[in-house]
Amino acid sequence: MRKALVSAALVALLVLIADVRRPAAQFAPFWPQAPQQLPPASAPPADNVEQTRTAPHRSRKAHRKHEVIRPPPNQREVAEKSGYKRVSDLVNFPKFFPGLGIIFVKPDTLPLGPFLCFDRRDRLVATVYMVPIKDIDDHKSLEGAGSARPVDHVSIYFNPGHPGVDVPHYHVVLWHVTKQQEARVAK
Repeated sequence: MRKALVSAALVALLVLIADVRRPAAQFAPFWPQAPQQLPPASAPPADNVEQTRTAPHRSRKAHRKHEVIRPPPNQREVAEKSGYKRVSDLVNFPKFFPGLGIIFVKPDTLPLGPFLCFDRRDRLVATVYMVPIKDIDDHKSLEGAGSARPVDHVSIYFNPGHPGVDVPHYHVVLWHVTKQQEARVAK
């Protein structure tokens, strides 16, 4: 009974002193450092220099009410401003294609692409390159534009041809979302 009371008291004490806030993105060093200061524009004579401490910085919470938090830019709108067109506006193709979503391409980059695939909320989910089999058989070197987003995983599969890219080709899909998040464009 006494051990249970002591254990409960220790747990209660730990709960009271534990800092359960989320850690900051960057950790401060564990050893104290002297603050780095620039010398004043007109330095006093060396014999009149006094040791002063700088005032501690104000809490981040005090500044939060003045911070402006802007939402990230709409990725589809950014693509359209860069010259990308909706594939469904260029050829007979559905506006939303299950498995890839809403697809955009710069017409002058056909057939290779890149094709940008967005979900219904204009979030970039994948970048697709459509590599014609003839180019592979001819051992042709291909270069596509790089991806601005991190790639989670890659899918490669054959397609016999569709409006926009009528020749047999392979889809090389650079997924910017996880496999679980692919469901956003599955239906």
